[in-house]
Amino acid sequence: MPQESEKKILHPEQAVQAACLLFELNTREQDILEMADRAGIPHADAPAREALVREWYGFVHAAVVYGLMAQAPNLVMAEYLRSTRTLLKQTAGYSPEAIESFIDETFSGYIRLMAQNKQKLCPALFYQRLLGTESLESLPAERVAFLSGMMAITMCAVLDKFAQYDFAAE
Repeated sequence: MPQESEKKILHPEQAVQAACLLFELNTREQDILEMADRAGIPHADAPAREALVREWYGFVHAAVVYGLMAQAPNLVMAEYLRSTRTLLKQTAGYSPEAIESFIDETFSGYIRLMAQNKQKLCPALFYQRLLGTESLESLPAERVAFLSGMMAITMCAVLDKFAQYDFAAE
């Protein structure tokens, strides 16, 4: 019977770097736009594109925080949350005001659902914020299924990646 190999240990700084990398890998703009096309979310003009990217960033950031909550010491999660400002400034060019708005509005909606174990409601929140749709039943089922699948895959990928490591407390 093959022995399970030991997990690599990540120190807090390495864990924060890994979390930032997971965020960056899951928020490539071209990938977001392709996903939006399949999910039926318009993004032809700059404001629609910015809203779409911001919303996906909010979901992915929440998924990373949720993954850290599940696997890592509080110190790592706190350091990742502190690094959010730099990450959003570098990745998206957000101003300090835009970062505050992102944290208080966009991110908070998704992390609240995840913390309550209501991840299945994330697609509804996403569509509501971007399309003003109150009910997923009014949207084409294949588009909703695609977005739901993308969100589930992203969550699982983040959780699976963090599960591959042990986290050092210091």
